[in-house]
This record gives sequence, C-alpha cells and structure tokens, in this order.
Amino acid sequence: MNSCILHVDIDAFFASVEQIRNPALQGKPVIVGSGVIASCSYEARKYGLYAGMPLRKAKKLCPHAEVLEGHYPTYRCFSRRVFECCREIAPHVEELLDEAYCDITGTEALQGPPLKIGRSLKQSVNERTGLTVSVGVGSNRMIAKMAGSSQKPNGLVKVEQGDEEGFIRDLSVKELPGIGRARLKVLRKLNIKTIADLRALDRQSLRVLFGSDGLALHERCRGRDSRVLDENEIPRSISRATSFHEPTSDATEIEGMLYYLLERATRAMRELGLRCGTVGVQIRYSDSGGHQSNRTLPSPTSLDKELFQTARERLWKLYTRRASLHSIGVKLSNFSTGGQLQGQLFDQQTPDKLARLYSCLDRLRQKFGHSVIVAGKSFEAGKNLDGDRYGYRLRTPSLTK
Repeated sequence: MNSCILHVDIDAFFASVEQIRNPALQGKPVIVGSGVIASCSYEARKYGLYAGMPLRKAKKLCPHAEVLEGHYPTYRCFSRRVFECCREIAPHVEELLDEAYCDITGTEALQGPPLKIGRSLKQSVNERTGLTVSVGVGSNRMIAKMAGSSQKPNGLVKVEQGDEEGFIRDLSVKELPGIGRARLKVLRKLNIKTIADLRALDRQSLRVLFGSDGLALHERCRGRDSRVLDENEIPRSISRATSFHEPTSDATEIEGMLYYLLERATRAMRELGLRCGTVGVQIRYSDSGGHQSNRTLPSPTSLDKELFQTARERLWKLYTRRASLHSIGVKLSNFSTGGQLQGQLFDQQTPDKLARLYSCLDRLRQKFGHSVIVAGKSFEAGKNLDGDRYGYRLRTPSLTK
C-alpha cells in the first residue's frame, strides 16, 4: 500500500487570527510581533514584508500596517481547534506550531480519495475557526509540504505517486528542506540554482559539502523522504530567544533573561521526556552581527541549575566587548531519552532531589501558568516587563509550544 501524507499549513496564522478577532482588520496589512515580525498578513506581504524582518524596516515599507504584539494563549486555542479537525480525518497526526502532518494511508475506503479528504478538512477548519489552510498531498511528508506551499494561501494540491521528481525539479533549490542560508550560499557559489541542478552532484560530493546531511539531500532532491510521522518526535533542538526592549549591558539583566529563556526551554524539553547533551548561547550586539557558542556536557541532564551553569559560561565567553546587547538566546540539542539523571551536587542537593523539584514546578506551571513561580534570576530580567500567567511579554516572544 502506497503511503499518503497530507500536510496542513495555517495561512498567515497569527495575523489571520487577529483579523478574525477584529473584522475591521480584514483586507488590511497586519503585522504581529514586537521587535521583529512573527507573522504578517498576505496584504502586508505584498509590500515585501516577511517573518523575521525588523519592525523598523517593515514600517518603512508599509507605514500604514497595523502592528500588534500578539498573544500566544489565543493562538494556541485556535491551533488546537485546527488540530482537532486533523485528528478527525487521520489516525496519526504530527502537530507543529502552525502546521500538521496527517497520515491518511489506507483511509480512502472510509473517507474517499485524498483530495476529497483535503477539501473536507479545509471546510471543517474554516467553519470552526474562520481560518483558511493550505493543504498538500503526497507520498511522503516532504512532497506533501512542498505541494501545499506551491499554492498559498487556501490552496489544495496533490502530487501523484511517481510524479515527485518532475514536480520539484524546476523549483528553486532554497525550497528544498534542509537548505538554509549557509548551505544556499555554498550552492550559489557552485551555480546551483534549481533542484534539478542539485541532482548533478553525486552522493560523495554532497557528503563532502554537507557531511551526513548531504546524503539526505541527495534523496530529497529526487523526491524521496524517509522521515516518518511521529506524534512524539524528538526535535533536533529547542531554542528560546528574544531581543531586549532596550539594548543593555547590565550583567544582572542579561543573566536574568538568559535564565528565564533557559527555564522556558528546559520545561519544554522535560515535557518530551528528554535530557540535553549540548547547550548553546547566541548573542547579538546592538552595533554588529551575532555570535554563538556551544558546549557538549560530560553527561546529559534536564536540570536547570546544571544547564544554566554551562549557559552562563558560554555567555561570558561570547560577551567580550564593551557594547550593549540587542538580543540573547539559548539552544538545547543533542537530546537523549531514558536512563538515570547524571550531574554534580549543588548545595548538598542531589540530582534526584533537584529533578523532583523541577518536576513539581513543571506541574504547577502547567496548571496555573509559567509565572505562578518566578525564580530570582528570572525576576530580575522581568522587573520592567509586562506579563501574564504564561510569562513575560518579550519583544520577540517564543510563540511556540
């Protein structure tokens, strides 16, 4: 039986929700974000706006756009309704922030052909939420996603079994999953512009260029993707980052924000039952580009206190100039599952005791909101910030799970 994957992408998610909440914004350019764009409506995209663009630049390009800070709890409610619709048509669903992969293999006898399932899903989502979604159907998750992306917004596209190579061959190489900015620069130097051009490189050449990921790219540029859907998929990394409301060189404020971001990241990690093997810190000066530093731990851990010690060391290794910081972030990666927690002793507390403490904090925050308990270091970071039960309202909020 041939596999059939349906990819669902909520169109301009945050901005679309705001247009639904306030009908006066319908048909107008809307930006959600603070510091940088987290999401923008299709009306705003006509002016060249995109996610990640600094608001200062966005306002110059589209001065009449409505700018909203955004509120994740509201978006979370909408996404849950969308994913409920997905679970009604698929036995296996992998949920992300504003998109989902649905495995509908073998359901045709009950629900009809894939395009009919897609149309039914689109109608159900729109009736229950007012949102539109773009749906792609393919033999694997990569093709399904690329199919949906080819006709946005509110599209519905199916790539037939056997047509995968032909469908993607003339697309820009940057459309291929796994080709980020750094790899795109390498390929442009080789005059590789399309996915068809990339196919000219053999396995060994791609491996030399991109390591083990080159082998995956060799398969993907031919329309093949072996990744399976997993409702509990282990992410490659978990990151939390923000820009400061005002550039700062205050060590207490900087360390406090780093600790707060680390708390948010480790809580998400523990919810997945993971331990972290590598900690990374990123900073950006107010007058120059970004810098980052990673360190692999002697043994994996999920304890905030141990991870912060490493993150703090990375921070002060990076922060060597007498200049204020524009932004800061933390990244956890190299995850493992199971086994006993390993770690050092802290103030006569064993790792087991700390693990129980963090487990208790996680349960309280899950029930009452992250801000029900605020650590001393995090408190210093948020003294001048607005917040609610979900946490501080940052300039570039982590509007993710």
